[in-house]
Amino acid sequence: RIGWSAARIGWLNGLLGVVISCTAIGAEEPATVEHVARGERYAVEGRFDLALGEYEKARAAGAGSAQFLNRLGEFYAQNERLAEAVEVFHLSLQEKPGQLSVYGRLGEVFLAAGLLDSAIHYVSEASRLAPDQSTVRSSLGFLYLQSDEPALARAQLDTALTLDPANPEAHRYLGYYLTQVDSIEAAIAEYRHLTKLVPDHFEAHNNLAFLLAQVGRYEESLASYERAKALAEEPQLVYAVTSRMEEVRAKAAGKMRARCILVGSADEAEDLRQRVAKGEDFAELAHQFSLGSSAQEGGDVGYFGPGELLPAFEQAVADLSVGEVGPVVQVPTGYMVIQRLE
Repeated sequence: RIGWSAARIGWLNGLLGVVISCTAIGAEEPATVEHVARGERYAVEGRFDLALGEYEKARAAGAGSAQFLNRLGEFYAQNERLAEAVEVFHLSLQEKPGQLSVYGRLGEVFLAAGLLDSAIHYVSEASRLAPDQSTVRSSLGFLYLQSDEPALARAQLDTALTLDPANPEAHRYLGYYLTQVDSIEAAIAEYRHLTKLVPDHFEAHNNLAFLLAQVGRYEESLASYERAKALAEEPQLVYAVTSRMEEVRAKAAGKMRARCILVGSADEAEDLRQRVAKGEDFAELAHQFSLGSSAQEGGDVGYFGPGELLPAFEQAVADLSVGEVGPVVQVPTGYMVIQRLE
């Protein structure tokens, strides 16, 4: 799958980011300033639970400016106390109406809570307040993608790019949209554009490599995966990219990939084949019933070339189209149900 992180906190690039300091509290009482200063020190150390505690003490002591409430809302969100974050952001808007960043932050909090309709409402309000801001439009397009409204998503993303052709998030989300509607070449063009705008964008290189492999452009795919691998910061990402590269090399070499369920009788194999045909999960059935060594992998035997596996198995796979499940095949160790994967 494409490595697109759809609901990650931080998706409203440029729209959010409330910064506060002791001086921002301004006319608040000394006690509130002391609690805020201590809270900020905890925040710098990454101790957001303690930072929240200090801000709650400041609120109890009388702090209540819009800027203070915004920072308090951030700490509630950091501590996954989303309902309380929503409450104080609303209070901030009562204190100071029309804050674009707060409408955006409310959208993000509702997204984290899984309440897409509410998220769309607040980011739409941000769009009403700033109709010419490209980042708001791309964020709204992202939310429409999440709510499975592709036409509305495309309209917002097109508007975002009209307002700012160099908006990287708009290209990113448009690339995902085009992938979903099977416009692979157009999606490739979007991700290429994104790699030019943000050369160190891991996801752009990774997704570009994936799509290039899908259309058989293996050398280009490997080059993009090499770039993604160089940018990967976590060991699990390096491992995932390396595995993808091995798959691309196998495809480039003309190798096939399949999965199978090995059982002891033809009748049992035919029963399992029928269950797969009726919609049961092949991998789960392989895990439960297969006697083969690949059972723990859902029957997936990986990529193989001529002469690497049993001749009867290889021929059966070669006779199938990708995704097809063939008739029961007899092999020396029993009977197999086979599905070609690549």
